[in-house]
Amino acid sequence: MSKTIFNPFEKFSENQLLTAGLVFTVFGSLLGYFFNMQFDGVLDAHPHANIEIARPFINNTVNTFALCLALFALGRYINKKTRFIDVLNTALISRSPFYLLALGNANDFFTRLDAQAKSGNMLAIRFSGWELALMGVFSIFTIAFLVWFVILLYNGFKTATNLKSTGHKVAFAFAVIVAEIISKTIMYFI
Repeated sequence: MSKTIFNPFEKFSENQLLTAGLVFTVFGSLLGYFFNMQFDGVLDAHPHANIEIARPFINNTVNTFALCLALFALGRYINKKTRFIDVLNTALISRSPFYLLALGNANDFFTRLDAQAKSGNMLAIRFSGWELALMGVFSIFTIAFLVWFVILLYNGFKTATNLKSTGHKVAFAFAVIVAEIISKTIMYFI
């Protein structure tokens, strides 16, 4: 069971991974639309009032492209036999935990909190005990999903490239940061 959750790349075929990754991306984009969550970076999810249906799809396409671009370039440097489909599957599958974050914005809870925070008077914001508890639980889930994302991304990339050396692992971390920069830059212009 843990291999399915943390390293599906060794268990399933490339076609199964691609199909699952595309289904998760569509499902996650729909969650983003219905729960007003914008995935505006490889490592980002933010509440957004009245999001247009195309926005989460565009965001997730850009994020997947940015991850593929950065990781495929590094993968080819590490191992000339790295295949694009393996890196694409890694990007698609690894982003799946992020999509679940949209559920935290049920009833636009975080959209309202975000609007209050942007109002400029941070001292006037008062949270009930229930809101604080909800934010605490959501924070724990966010950290867990971020860790799950990194584990999936690392395991998929390791499988795709035969990653072994410490230097390559550091380069992997750098490539994820580069992917974030690429996605943010593209999002700025669209």
